[in-house]
Amino acid sequence: MVKGPVSRKQLLKEPDQFITFSGKMIAFGRSHSKSILIVTGVILALLLVLVSTRQIANRNELRASEQVEKAMAKYAAALSETDPEEAYVQVKDDFASIFDKYGSKASGKLARILYGDVSYAAKDADTAIDMYSTALEAYEQAPAIKNIVLSRLSHAYLLKKEDQKAIQTFERISAGEETTMKYEALFNLALLYETAGDKEKSAALFEQLQTDFPTNMYSDLVKEKISGQRTGETVGT
Repeated sequence: MVKGPVSRKQLLKEPDQFITFSGKMIAFGRSHSKSILIVTGVILALLLVLVSTRQIANRNELRASEQVEKAMAKYAAALSETDPEEAYVQVKDDFASIFDKYGSKASGKLARILYGDVSYAAKDADTAIDMYSTALEAYEQAPAIKNIVLSRLSHAYLLKKEDQKAIQTFERISAGEETTMKYEALFNLALLYETAGDKEKSAALFEQLQTDFPTNMYSDLVKEKISGQRTGETVGT
């Protein structure tokens, strides 16, 4: 199994300033995993508004939407007073009721993604994986949303330390034509392959990142990494 992946905004940390460049990049991805997921959450919300606006007219759909809003408001309120683990416990029954009554509705499908995020924040990787995997089926025909869910699923696998499954899921994003979350997937794959010792695949992915996405949040790190690989030096030691 591959070791040392990058995860969703987490929120994780790497202690020593003298760690290798590779370690720093992995730590960077981990420490920013929370903000990355928040950003993709905003994207997801905007996309879902477009996708589900037409479906929200009927009474059950409206009720479902209201229940999801209430559950998320309750979760936000709990987060302001306690940690993600306890907030997660407080909304479990609310989401269970939503899935039971409105699981087939557009809002019920969205709720699986949201509950996956809540589970992920509470470090319940198994539930997050289950929620994201189920949600994928609902958005098979919506490529942008599908990629966002795949990205979340990949990070959940990393949280569970199932790095090979994370690689396979990131590759589903990188192999497709849809560009949403593609850069993030390629970046994580490059780090994962490097950590696994596959320098050739890692180098090719960093080169692809620089060519296809020359300007983005990791561009300076990517350029530095490519420079180090080309000279055969370990950057950042």
